[in-house]
Amino acid sequence: MRNLVLTYGSGAERLARRISQISGAPLAEVKRRQFPDGEQYVRVCGNVSGKDVAIVQSFALSPDSLLVEYSLIADAVRGMGCRQVIGVFPYLAYARQDERFNEGEALSAKVFARLIEASGTDAVYTVDLHLHRFRTINEVFEVPATNLSAMPLLAENYLRHSPGGRVLVVGPDSESSQWAKAVAEVIPSVCTILEKERLGDREVRVSDLSGGMCSAAVIVDDMISTGKTILEVLGKLKESGVGRVDALVTHSLLVEGAYSKLREGGLNSLITTDTIDNDYASVSVAPLLADALLRDFASDR
Repeated sequence: MRNLVLTYGSGAERLARRISQISGAPLAEVKRRQFPDGEQYVRVCGNVSGKDVAIVQSFALSPDSLLVEYSLIADAVRGMGCRQVIGVFPYLAYARQDERFNEGEALSAKVFARLIEASGTDAVYTVDLHLHRFRTINEVFEVPATNLSAMPLLAENYLRHSPGGRVLVVGPDSESSQWAKAVAEVIPSVCTILEKERLGDREVRVSDLSGGMCSAAVIVDDMISTGKTILEVLGKLKESGVGRVDALVTHSLLVEGAYSKLREGGLNSLITTDTIDNDYASVSVAPLLADALLRDFASDR
């Protein structure tokens, strides 16, 4: 009898159902509604007593509200007598503020992690967490934490539709180098990492390309929000004569019409995952998460 039960927040319901189908772990449904004053109500329906309960929740676009929802679900399964709570966060918000860049700023990545832990979370799983100044996820969380990567899956998907030949893999900045190098290990390529200067929340400037160009290029990053960074790199690649440019991105928030702007700018395709529910995901992280959960929590102990 398997010991793992899945449940979900509204940020990742569809992904949770996929993980359940792949893993065979039962899914405890969640009823939820909002009171007229904005407060949330949740009720978990299912038998979780004595079980390890994995709550799948992505914190995209409305992270504050989704965190409250997660906390309520965690409390609910605790009250139902579960053995432990496993936070499965395909996309974890607030990770970019990983340093006090200016006096008076909050260290948001740590604050968000402490709030998750205070909800009664015993273990954490993420996908391509934005790690830059923190070397590992265990510097962010105090509970046991695992950071999985979707980059090999994205690279394999690209290979199935690639034009063939050597490809230029481009990381827009030093933070993206870890993901660009992971992709470059899978596809025949030369890898280059650019430098980026952030001019504001919606404006960036990237360094010029140098060295020999390929006929095709892949821009690799962990997330895309407004698309400004990808657009800047895309423009430089097109100016350098690169004919086909694709982008491999794990987390696609795609705010402010980002997808349309990228296509208008000449992007051939955006290869992305379902860590955030979106209409463009061609790669699911459900098998990645299912394998990890089955490995660590499926059998009776």
